[in-house]
Amino acid sequence: MPQSSRSATPRPMSVLFISALLVIEGLAVLAYAFTYALQLGEAGPLGMGARIFMLLLIIVGGVWQLLVAHHFFRARAWTRAAALMWQIFQIILAIPYFQTDPAMAWLWLVPAALIVVLLFDPRTTAFLGDRPRSESS
Repeated sequence: MPQSSRSATPRPMSVLFISALLVIEGLAVLAYAFTYALQLGEAGPLGMGARIFMLLLIIVGGVWQLLVAHHFFRARAWTRAAALMWQIFQIILAIPYFQTDPAMAWLWLVPAALIVVLLFDPRTTAFLGDRPRSESS
């Protein structure tokens, strides 16, 4: 389906919800990058070069998440794979926190699970152009 015909149809609520959650996740990663940058001068197990590399990696991850959110909102089908992989990593990283900080684990797990489920909603896949639209939706 051509991009112009996809953009002419209204976005399903699932697409709006996923895009909003992806933006929130991207901003949270950038907020973490800011707090990480504030702690660069403190003593730690990594050398300064490794700390700076880690900071750049965190910033790239946050910016990437915001780009995925933007392009998902604009109905680019490739973004489903990028969003899905991010959520899988988020779920994997959340599981160990259940033993030390259950609230943080749930803060990571619930949005990731919601996004994974909504990524495969028929209205979402139709909006992304992966399946034909039904006249009733």
